[in-house]
Order: sequence, then C-alpha cells, then structure tokens
Amino acid sequence: MGNFIFLQILAAVCALSIITTLFNKRILDFPQAIGVPIVSAVLVFILQWSASLLNGNEFITINITSIQNAVRDIDFYDFLINGVICFILTASALTFKVSDLKNYWKPIGILASIALALCALFFASLMFGFQWLIGASIPFAVLLLLGAALGATDPIGIKGVLSSIKAPRHLMIKLEGESLFNDAVCIALFMTILHGLQGNGFSIVTTVEVLLYEIVVAGIIGWFFGQMTLRILSGKHEMESLILTTAFLACGSYLVALYAHASAPIACVVGGLIVGNRWHQILEEREITYVNHFWHAIEGIINSFLFTLIGLELFILELNTSLILGGVVAFICLHLSRFLANFASFSLLSDVRKTSYNGSLTILSWGGVRGAISLALILSVSNVPELQPYSSFLVGYTFIVVLMSGVVCGLGLPAVMNAFYHNPNEPTTGFAGWYQRLVKRFNRKGYQYVLSEDEQGNEVITRYQPPPVVIQETPSSVGMALPLPKVIDKDGHDELAHPNGF
Repeated sequence: MGNFIFLQILAAVCALSIITTLFNKRILDFPQAIGVPIVSAVLVFILQWSASLLNGNEFITINITSIQNAVRDIDFYDFLINGVICFILTASALTFKVSDLKNYWKPIGILASIALALCALFFASLMFGFQWLIGASIPFAVLLLLGAALGATDPIGIKGVLSSIKAPRHLMIKLEGESLFNDAVCIALFMTILHGLQGNGFSIVTTVEVLLYEIVVAGIIGWFFGQMTLRILSGKHEMESLILTTAFLACGSYLVALYAHASAPIACVVGGLIVGNRWHQILEEREITYVNHFWHAIEGIINSFLFTLIGLELFILELNTSLILGGVVAFICLHLSRFLANFASFSLLSDVRKTSYNGSLTILSWGGVRGAISLALILSVSNVPELQPYSSFLVGYTFIVVLMSGVVCGLGLPAVMNAFYHNPNEPTTGFAGWYQRLVKRFNRKGYQYVLSEDEQGNEVITRYQPPPVVIQETPSSVGMALPLPKVIDKDGHDELAHPNGF
C-alpha cells in the first residue's frame, strides 16, 4: 500500500492550521502573525495538561513523547530558510514600488544594515551583564549570535500589523522595505558570527569581502531572472503560465543564489522588484490582479503553516521559571537595543534630523516585529557542538522573544501610533485607555498629526489643532478663542515643509 507519512504530516498540519486560524479570526480577531502562534501555543499547553491529567488512564492516553519526537523531526530551517521564504519575499517584492525605494533608500538601508549590527551588539552587551548577574554566564560571542538572529524583522508580521492600523505611508514604506532587505543582512551576519564560533577565525576585511560578494552576485542573479521573466511574460501566455513563471522567478533565483553562495533573499527580492515594477507595461491589469490574488492566497497558507509550527515548537522546550524570566529580560533588552541602535544610527544624519516627523523613530523602533526567521536560525544551530551547552537558553529565549514581540509590539503598535497621530476613536477607558495614556508619554514634544487626502487622493500630513481654548472671566462675558501656534523647532525647521521627510 505504500507509506503515507507525508500525507499524514500534511493532514495534521492542515488541521491544526485550520483550527488556529479560524479560532483567531472568529474569537480573538488579532493579526494572523500574532494570533495564530498564541492559539497554537495555548493548544500545546492544553494538550500537555490533558496528557498529565490522563496519565494512567486505561481508556484514553496521549503519548506526548511521540509528539515531541515528531516536532523535533521537523527541520524548521530547511522548511523556511531553504524553502518557502523565497515565495514570501517575492510576493512582497512584486507589490513594492521601486519609486518608494528611491525616495527612502537611505532610511531603509540604515535600518537594514548599520542599525541591525548595532542592535545585535547592544543586545549582546546587555544580556551578557544580565547572565553574569544571575550566575549563568554565556560567552559574549554566543549572545552576539543570538542578537543577530533576533535582528530579523518579520515581513509577514509587519504586513499583518500594518494592515490593521492607519499608518502614514512613509512609515509603512520604511517598515516594509526594512523587512524585505534586513533578512538577507541578518542571515549573512548570523553565518559570519557562527563561522567565528566554530573556530574559522574572524576578520573584518574578509567579512566585508564576503558581504560585498554575496550582495553583488545576488543582485546580478536577481536582475538576470527578473529580465528573463519579463521576456517570457511579454509573449503569448495562459493565466497558469503567468503564475508558474512568477513561481519560477521566486524559487529559481533563490536556488541559483544558494549554489553561488550569494544572498538568496536579496536575489529573489531584486527579481521581484524588477518584475513587479515593469509588468504593468506588458500585462493587462486583470492579469496582474489575478496573479496578485494567487500570491496573496499562497502567502496566507504559508503563514498559517509557519505560525502553527512556531506554536508547536513549545513541545520541545523545557520551560522553567529562570528560562521564562530570562526570555522576558531578553525581550526587554532586544527592544531597548533596537531603540538605541536606531537613534544612534540616525542621529548622525543632519538632513534626517531636519525633516524628521515627530515620533518616526519611536514608531519604527517599536514596529520591528520578530517572527519565524529568528526561530529558524536558532533551531538550525542548536545542535552545533560549540553551542550545545547553551542550546536550551538560545531556543527558549528566542521562542519567548518572538511570542512577546508579536503580543507587545504587534498589538501595541496602534497605541504608539495614536500617541503621535491623532485618532478620535482611541480607547479612553479600561485597560486599553490606561495603556494608551501610558504610551502617550513617548510623545515628548506634545503635538500630533492628522492624516488626510487631497483632491487627487494623495496623502497629506497636517498638525492636529485641538478645539480652541475659550476664556470667560464671567458667565456673561464674550469668550476669546486661542488657537495653538505653529510648531517650529529651535533651529527654525518645519518638518511639514518636506513631504518626503523622515
């Protein structure tokens, strides 16, 4: 009859994905990247609790050991990094405009490179101090490796969070652009530190040469596949061939880059950007819409699988009080490091300071949601001999940081946005109202913006003017309205004069 193991695994993962996705949509209504891992983790807790409750029952037994072994057999790294990530990145790149990249290449480039490296360095320093204080010292290089893995912002999570809020277009472009490009830099930085830990030595010159090789060769491969795909699309085709051609663009460019030892994520992103910004010249609008609908559906299915698998990883963790506490501290250290790294990276640029909107760096720092890529990188090296003594810390801290990043940063981003962009419907009562008032303390300058559109549908950002204050000395006297003055900083700069500002 044959072996049905593949169908069994596929059916089990599909069933779990359906349960978690529907429960999140109908009950929690969180963004998918946040709600599904939470539901999946809760299901694992319930299953483990039920197994302990039914221990010794002669009628019903749950073999947790078998489930744990099955989860351990899932190669999360191969599934994501050497598998479906090419489709996720290409789907995002096909809809990202090159004109936006030209306008905001500087902040996107800094967020995906300098700020990423500084964040890993700050995180390793803070965590090294914490581990020393609790008497469980971990080498600085190992913590630096963990910081590099946690530097990867999740493009899926960020898109899910941004779709649930009304954010200014310039911030959405920067967050999506960072998530597209920083994965490639993160993986390259991670592998460089890993090679050093394995005794292969570390040299700044060699590292720069390797990074330049990976970026340049990946760009050439992506350009080649992008041009080839456009040439194929310009001829006669069926709808099915359109989809297959874009699918080949994703996996073909990624695979060739892997064989060339170049940055595979950059290759498929470059290819996707070239095709997505030029196929309007050779395809009908209905064909582009059809292909985009396909990629949106594929992205949703892959996301459900990934987020369910993230929750299932809880089976292989041996959580205890010290590990949970360390994970919470790691989450705080990571996002504090991201704030410090972003501010340090951009404070040196005078043009950014002059054209920076109030709260831009705070929102960008808060919006760096972590996800499956960080967990996949750490799981891929948990059995490396040099890292085995610390594998429980690495996997446990990463899992807790990823979960808390979605809950705290993902669900809290709307409140941070409300602190700087006026929302008449913001919560004012209960826990949500208290949290909103707490977050508003981030707005040190005290003024907000309003998002609107002009007659052509272009976004317009203006300063929010509260209702004028009316002064009445006596009940019968005539009041006097006092509008708020125009806000100019101490150097005479007005950020609203720069519509493409930071």
